[in-house]
Amino acid sequence: MLEDFGLEPERFRLEWISAAEGEKFAKVVEEMTQTLKELGPSPYRAG
Repeated sequence: MLEDFGLEPERFRLEWISAAEGEKFAKVVEEMTQTLKELGPSPYRAG
């Protein structure tokens, strides 16, 4: 469905992380940040 709207599926990630999993949260955020940097700006971003 994301592709139908012109978005790469890699821009979406769903993870279940409890409040007790700080290290996992940090890892997921770092991975997603790197993925988004590699993909570049969103096609919906103005300007």
